[in-house]
Amino acid sequence: MNEKLTIVKVSGKIVEKADELRTFVKSFAAIKGRKLLIFSGNMMAQEIGNKLGIKTKLINDRPVVDEATLKLLTMVYGGLVSRLFVSLLQGYKVNAIGVTGADMNLVTSSRLPDGKLGDTGQVRHVNTAGIARLLDDGIVPVLAPITHDGRGNLLFNETDALAAEIARALALRYDITIIYCFEKNGVLLNPEDGDSVIAVLRRTQYKALRDMDIIKDWFVNKLDNAFAAIDHGVKEVIITSPKQMDSLDKGTHIKG
Repeated sequence: MNEKLTIVKVSGKIVEKADELRTFVKSFAAIKGRKLLIFSGNMMAQEIGNKLGIKTKLINDRPVVDEATLKLLTMVYGGLVSRLFVSLLQGYKVNAIGVTGADMNLVTSSRLPDGKLGDTGQVRHVNTAGIARLLDDGIVPVLAPITHDGRGNLLFNETDALAAEIARALALRYDITIIYCFEKNGVLLNPEDGDSVIAVLRRTQYKALRDMDIIKDWFVNKLDNAFAAIDHGVKEVIITSPKQMDSLDKGTHIKG
């Protein structure tokens, strides 16, 4: 049996609220065994960008990454937010290291082919041996969504897809659980009712909810990546909130 690995992607709306961030970090620190953290934080980047005079254009809530925006995202994600997570985790005796995909050649990407989102990447290769080396040494990687193209250029990657692609690459080596952690308790049957969590979401029900326009916008991307991960050997995908991470029978469990 393979070792268990938990890959957690945390939403920027958690990162940007101090109380929720600390709740999340405490819950993440309590996860047993090997683990890896991927984070986002668009609002924080936009706020800093506004102060620097860098206006970020969005398409479907995703940034159009021009030269100035890429520098901003690299600075905020690869610097400020990464070090914030590492320092908080060290406070819980979790030996974390902040990295980007360019470090140790961990994630190589290519630019999205249509070019509409600028220097936004899609994963081409994951250095599974490099990630395993860190994990086997008891180090917890805190991965900023900045990758590289192998030719000296940085790229920004959408985090839900990044988590799924890394999980897929590592699925032959580990039994993987992905946790998508955001501000709700799971996928909601009624978006206006925070308690209407769908405990188990199967592909047929997901399609029906999309057709009824109950699941839409950016959440479609999250669930498409979740189902793709299940299709490629990931054992379990859970969508939940920070306060529920210590009890993973809660939230929404994705099934094929």
